[in-house]
Amino acid sequence: MDERPRGSGYSAEVPLPATRPRAPWKRGAAVSSTPGPASPAPKKKTRKAPRRAAPQYLVHETDNDMLLIISNVDEARGRLPRRALKKRRKQQQKGPKKKAASRRRRGKGDTLAEGQTGTARVLDEGSQAFPPSTNLTAGSSWGTCLPVEILVHIFQHAVALQGSVPFLCRMACVCRLWNVAASSPVLWQKVSIGYCWVAPGQKQSLVMEKRVCGTVEWLVSNRFSHLRDFTLSHWKSHVPFVLMAIGRSCPRLVSLKLSHCSKVTTESLSVLAECCSQLESLNLQNSQSSCCPSLQLLEVNTEIKQSSQHFQLPIEQLQAACPHLQVLRLLNVVWCPKPTPRLAPGSSGFPRLEELCLATTSYSFIDDGVLQRILWASRSLRVLDLRGCFRVTPKGVEQLPCPDLEQLYLGLYCSTSNLLLPLEGSPLITWKWNHSLRELDLTGQRFSEQDLEQAMTAFTQGGAPVLSSLNLTGTKVVLRTVSAIIASCSTLSYLNLSSCRHLPRGTKKAYRGPDEIRQCLHQLLTNSEEPAELEEAT
Repeated sequence: MDERPRGSGYSAEVPLPATRPRAPWKRGAAVSSTPGPASPAPKKKTRKAPRRAAPQYLVHETDNDMLLIISNVDEARGRLPRRALKKRRKQQQKGPKKKAASRRRRGKGDTLAEGQTGTARVLDEGSQAFPPSTNLTAGSSWGTCLPVEILVHIFQHAVALQGSVPFLCRMACVCRLWNVAASSPVLWQKVSIGYCWVAPGQKQSLVMEKRVCGTVEWLVSNRFSHLRDFTLSHWKSHVPFVLMAIGRSCPRLVSLKLSHCSKVTTESLSVLAECCSQLESLNLQNSQSSCCPSLQLLEVNTEIKQSSQHFQLPIEQLQAACPHLQVLRLLNVVWCPKPTPRLAPGSSGFPRLEELCLATTSYSFIDDGVLQRILWASRSLRVLDLRGCFRVTPKGVEQLPCPDLEQLYLGLYCSTSNLLLPLEGSPLITWKWNHSLRELDLTGQRFSEQDLEQAMTAFTQGGAPVLSSLNLTGTKVVLRTVSAIIASCSTLSYLNLSSCRHLPRGTKKAYRGPDEIRQCLHQLLTNSEEPAELEEAT
């Protein structure tokens, strides 16, 4: 018993029991008031490898051996890790941090949205930066925030490599912004459509046919307003429908190509010719068109320019499709005959053809054999224009079956320095048709003086000539030959003697009308008397 005096300031030190350090409290652990043995140390947990973030895109393999990369940014946002979620919640509770006073102020055109990266800030010199309201965070869907002009420019490069269809149709399904960009008329100037609705060899159903026509009609009316180059490949039906729709809605069309197409009608081509005034090129490669038994005139005319491109003309098929053709004109067109198939049916030629014009100022593949294939049955031929066809010889022309040719044009209006031209044979032409020939053009031919003199004799000694136009520009005709022609042909109203080196000066020009031609004869006779007087004086 401890006896202490009351009221005194006595104090004694009482020893306290020894205590051990408190172990950290864990949630879920039982609390005991009685002391016991020390608990064992907790086991160390094995650290797991950190989970890799899921890629922000999906790779899809298409049927054309292509990899399609699809963004899944929106899905990735919903699968943020827990730590990132906790950190975001804490930041939202604390509020935004105060900006440091030493932060450099950015210019008006260089301001970034909060969290926006610097690589997406400036697109091009003079271009507008993204508005701050877009909130382009790292990994956001950048495709929905690009300006339409940038998307159109990107699509142009893809269209140049892959074509407008089906690329633009697929891009239009991505989002509204891409739909607006894909509908730009600039991207639809060159379109190529193949037959891709049904598998080869399968028959098309009525529902599918309506779907095809509806799709084409919608594309033509909503996308093809600036169309310039159109190609249709491997279509066996609905070709007239497509051509007529394009003719009504595409006035800027310049080039049309139908490759391996069937049932091409004259009505659809007529609509194109009437509505598409800028059409310059029409390619019917391996396409089957319907017959035109009532067609009487066929003319294809191109610009006068040098061109290395040419096409093959199926002569026999054209003869079978147009048996009543009377006028055939292929002006400035470089073409060659298509080889005749072995099992092709016999052709009846052009029995009613009266005019054939194959004039060109560029290279020509027409020779005697091609001329015979075209005109072997044309006994009614009256006009034959072969200007520029340097491969045709007088012998080949003389073998034609037409007995009453009235107009013959064999002039060469291109450079003939490197051409191998015949030096004789012109009498074969004039002596066969001296009774009917009204116009004759021998411009640029290299017939000799004696050959031309014999040829012109057919008009001076072969009866009553009807020749009214004669063009001898650049030939070797001599003075006495021209004088004999003028004196014998009273019906002559046009005579061209330009660049004739064997004629005296002052006479090398074109004469029009009887008065000028008589004046030419007077000059020629005067010049022919001067050498005789000089000989007598000597």
